[in-house]
Parts: sequence; structure tokens; C-alpha cells
Amino acid sequence: MLATPSFAQASGARVVRLVVGSAPGASSDSVARLLAESFTRTLGRSFIVENKPGASGNIAADLVAKSPPDGSHLLLVYNAHPAVGALFPHLPFDPIKDFRSVGMVGTTPYVLVAAPTLPGRDLAEVLAQAKGAGKPLSFGSTGAGSPQHLTMERLRKESGVDITMVHYKGGALAANDVIAGHVDMALATPSLAMPQIKAGRVKALAVTSDKRLPELPAVPTVTEAGIRDFVSVGWFALLLPAATPAPVVQSYNEALDKALTSAPFKERLEAQGITPTPGAPEVLDRQMRADAKIWSRLIKDLNITPD
Repeated sequence: MLATPSFAQASGARVVRLVVGSAPGASSDSVARLLAESFTRTLGRSFIVENKPGASGNIAADLVAKSPPDGSHLLLVYNAHPAVGALFPHLPFDPIKDFRSVGMVGTTPYVLVAAPTLPGRDLAEVLAQAKGAGKPLSFGSTGAGSPQHLTMERLRKESGVDITMVHYKGGALAANDVIAGHVDMALATPSLAMPQIKAGRVKALAVTSDKRLPELPAVPTVTEAGIRDFVSVGWFALLLPAATPAPVVQSYNEALDKALTSAPFKERLEAQGITPTPGAPEVLDRQMRADAKIWSRLIKDLNITPD
């Protein structure tokens, strides 16, 4: 039995705002709309998705951090969230301390794709040839400080291969330039990468998960390419303002788990290449603290800025 969502009634909120820091059509926006639909049915209130794109998700996060802690505002974040404190030292909120975890929604690995004309069958060969030729590789990221950018900065550091970062305003623009051969590589989710791979427009060099993907059984992991213990997985999660009472958090966690374990919801999420990951708020707490530590160290060591 789900806890009664008296938080919305107490606040007088007829509509609960599910805030997402991306534009309509982005992966996080799609996930948010699935959740809003499910929560509307489960919790008996109207949930609407409110898009607040810009500033690496900080506009959306700041809005929710300063919202009434009554359950009337939820924040959907992805795995860039724990890194923003290190990237933007003067934020008006703390990405960890100013929120309470509801739970993880799902995870997705990345596929490193390349222009078909790039020499090398897989990542190991591409890195070896780049080293041998002393020629830098180029990488199209979805923006400075994005998870894709930080993942490739880590690969550049650990492989010793010079990789030039070219920042785009979105993944589609980066992918188009890979297809056209203007940049060598890009990271994409499996759902976005597979149609291009099947059409022969790009080739898959590696996956960032700890195991090979069933849909790409011949494509090695980055670890198999010789970069030890290299795993970088994208994730989506739900947060509330820090002062939100425990019963409200519990209500949302139960509603989230109900969605993630229902067959229709799971199918729709998996169709986007996202694996549902139901669990307690404490699991997300640990993930965010661990990611904040990893990315903060990388950002500091390499002097990465959002510019």
C-alpha cells in the first residue's frame, strides 16, 4: 500500500511539478514524462513536467532546492548532477546537501562510436594507432562538463592519448559531425547509437559498461581495450528539497518502485536503452557521494572548467 500523498494536500498544490534541466525531447525529458504519467495514476495528483534547460541543469536544480519542502516539486537529474559543485564553485545551492534522495530511476551505458573512416577496428586499435602516429584524436561532447565530456577526459588521462574535446550544444550535433567525419568519436546511449551503427554510418569502438552489451556482443568494453577498471554508466534519479519530511520521501520512493517494477513501464524505459534500478534512497545517496568524489578529483587534477 502506497503512503497517502498528504504533502500535496497540505501545501495546497493541485499540481506537482516534476522539474527537468533539459529541453523537450532529451532523454531525461522522456524519462520525466514517463514518471509523471505513472505518478499521476498512482498518487492521485496531477504531475506535470516543467523543462528548465540551461547552465548544465543548474537552473532546474536551483529552483527545486529553494522550493517548499512539501513534495510539490521534484527534480529529475542525471549523472552530471554530482559533478556540478566542482565545475561551478559559486553555485547558489549544494548539489548534495540541498537535496534528499528519492531513488535511482535507471542506468544506461555509453557506446563510443567513430566515423567509419577512422583507422582501427576497436578502441584498442584506435588508441594504439594514435599513439604510434603521435596524432591527436578528436571527440565531440554534449557540452563542457557533461558526463560524456568527463568520461572522455578520464579516458584521455588514463590512456595517455591526446584527445581534443570539441563541445556541442547537443548529442545530435556531435553525432552528425562524427557521421560526416568532422570529428573522430562521440559517446551515445545504445538507443541512439544502434540505428546509426546498423545503417553503417558509424562504427562502435567500445562500451563503457562493465560487461559487453547483448545488442553489441562483438564490441569490447573500455576495460577490455586496456584501460583498467574503466566503467562509466549514465543514470537518472529523483530528488526532493533537503528539508522534505521522511514520509513524503517514502511516498515517492514507493511510487517510483511501483513504476519501475511494473512490466509496461519497464518495457517503455528499456525501449530507450535504460535499465530500471529500483532501490532505497540510501542507494542513491551512496552513488551521488561516490560520483562527486570521482568527478571532483578529475576536474581538479585536469583543471576542467565549464567554458
